Amino acid sequence: MTCSDKGYTRINILSTCSRSVETAKHKRIFISKRTSELVALMAISSTLFLFLHTRDLHTRLRSLQSVTNSASTSGDSTAMENDIDNFIQHDQKLEAYSLNNTGHAKKELIFFNRVPKVGSQTFMEILRLLSLRNQFVFYQDHVQRVETIRLAETEQLRVASMVSKYDTPSVFIKHISFVNFTKFYLPEPIYINLVRDPVERVISWYYYIRAPWYYVERKHAFPDTPLPDPNWLKKDFETCVLRGDRECRYTQGEKREGISDHRRQTMFFCGHDEECT
Repeated sequence: MTCSDKGYTRINILSTCSRSVETAKHKRIFISKRTSELVALMAISSTLFLFLHTRDLHTRLRSLQSVTNSASTSGDSTAMENDIDNFIQHDQKLEAYSLNNTGHAKKELIFFNRVPKVGSQTFMEILRLLSLRNQFVFYQDHVQRVETIRLAETEQLRVASMVSKYDTPSVFIKHISFVNFTKFYLPEPIYINLVRDPVERVISWYYYIRAPWYYVERKHAFPDTPLPDPNWLKKDFETCVLRGDRECRYTQGEKREGISDHRRQTMFFCGHDEECT
């Protein structure tokens, strides 16, 4: 072996050693990252489990507290013990399946009387796609200039009769308060709906009707719709509330109609009667 060969061999050895060191470093870094990811995943999973468990426990404790408070008010310790025992037995037997009224429906028709600003448009699109895949009929109410949520009894009968004539299986979607089909001797459909934090929902509606694309859609559907005041469009929710503007006054027990922000979710589950407002 010549001197040049020996030098070449030493260079190869050094190069090989350098690559080995770099590979080892890379492996250590890779293993370290994977370990950190695993620990983070376990921490997130544990936190989620504890949150769900604590929330359920908190709900049950509040219910139990209401039972003990009502019993302690009467001053009868025996009655309080019986109430607690009955509550525990009832709580243990309570199952989601027993609360589902779908099996009692007289007609294979889903009535989605959607509450505004709760994600109902997204859910409506999901139902439309599912209707294509699962071959059920998709019915949707046409766009209206003004959404009338609360109807007179004659209009309720008209809606109930119309829906009852639809083919099944199907789904019908409309912004409307709960309609009692059995009141008109018609088969009750399967009602579904979504809810949202009431404050967040009202705020969402406030900015929804100020969005530029909202007026593009309204102009397309109703060309004679006048454009709103630019100052009204730019007004933020905080300013509206602090100034006490009419559209941002939320008075408890108020029954004023025509505000058009659908601030009362309860009507979609209660109905059209006066006490539901």
